[in-house]
Amino acid sequence: MKKSIIAAVTAALSLLSLTACSTDCGENTGSGGMVAGIRERNMLSPIEVTEDNVLNSVRLFDAVCADKANSMFSPLSLNMALGMLAEGAEGSTKEVLGKYLGTDDYGAFSESYMKLAKENYNGKGGKDENYFEIANSFWGDDAFPFKRDYTDAVKQKFGAEIRNMDFGDKSRVVGEVNRWVSDKTHKMIPRMLNDVADGTAAILVNTFYFESAWTEDWDYDADRKDEFTLPDGSVKELALMRNSGGAYFENDKATAFSSRYKSGLEFIGILPKETGEFTLEGLDIPSLLESETYDYDVYARMPKLTFDTELPLANALSAAGLSEIFDSGKADFSGMSDEELWVSDVLQKTRLELDEHKTKAAAATGIMMNGSAAPSEELRIRKEVFLDRPFAFVIYDPAQELIVFMGKVTEP
Repeated sequence: MKKSIIAAVTAALSLLSLTACSTDCGENTGSGGMVAGIRERNMLSPIEVTEDNVLNSVRLFDAVCADKANSMFSPLSLNMALGMLAEGAEGSTKEVLGKYLGTDDYGAFSESYMKLAKENYNGKGGKDENYFEIANSFWGDDAFPFKRDYTDAVKQKFGAEIRNMDFGDKSRVVGEVNRWVSDKTHKMIPRMLNDVADGTAAILVNTFYFESAWTEDWDYDADRKDEFTLPDGSVKELALMRNSGGAYFENDKATAFSSRYKSGLEFIGILPKETGEFTLEGLDIPSLLESETYDYDVYARMPKLTFDTELPLANALSAAGLSEIFDSGKADFSGMSDEELWVSDVLQKTRLELDEHKTKAAAATGIMMNGSAAPSEELRIRKEVFLDRPFAFVIYDPAQELIVFMGKVTEP
């Protein structure tokens, strides 16, 4: 099953390579938001794109967040936002977006996956215990002539709410978008925007909210102190959660364990074999996922996690070959409007809360556009994976073989 991992997750992971961060990337516990229509100014070096979208994605994540303590992003949220954008693109703009998404009809995937998620992942395991909620919206300036065919398409394929407003009333736009994002993320991301720049004609927003209890609670004793080795070699004293069971993974670069949620998704904790700095590309995550086995008794430890990440994405998109969507002279979004439109900024915010009982994770991605006009009973070998030094993780949908969240932790 895992042998098809690269092909199967291409659509959901290709937008990892849309993820970027400047000095704002990483842990951000403030209440800030973005100014719609303002791009960050520091340009990234070109990012080599290959036919392997998973590799492209991992390379970009490593490049933009290499020096950050804790960071997380949602490829699913990014895909949905870019998929809505692609629905209105034409010509070479549609081609570059399709290449990155891994399909020239992301809308068909969206329609199918949102239905599957609603029917199979929500409410499993008990009332108010599990959520897997995807929401999309299109906010358009009511003075700008958007095509009805486009808004009908994103409403049907993405379940998008269509909101037409007077973008001249900036405080109202900011308030309405922020309230919508806060509501859809169960208040985990209370603020997406700070302001709306002059010339903004449309805002495309995706949110994703995940919450699920573990199938079995982890053991946690706050008085039982463990040690976590930090990147500089110093040691931090804290209590680690403990658990056993689940799958074991191993390749030349890392070992990993899985712990299942009641919703059917999995948390996969990944420990590099070598100490010191590491990159996600260096861990070869696709081959690690392919190595899944239940032949061992697995004992795991990891810290509780709570952190926020804010990722400006415009520079990374440009560095990865999508610069034309930001170019008013080249971008072709004639499927949205007969007037000129181009992307002015892209931002994703995420938050993770993980403890011994459950995990909650949320993502909100905004695209701003400017316009003119059964276990064996045999004797088994014991395997241990203790996340007591810098590690990586994924929240994984094994049924669809796609990664919903991916992250890296160096200082819990």
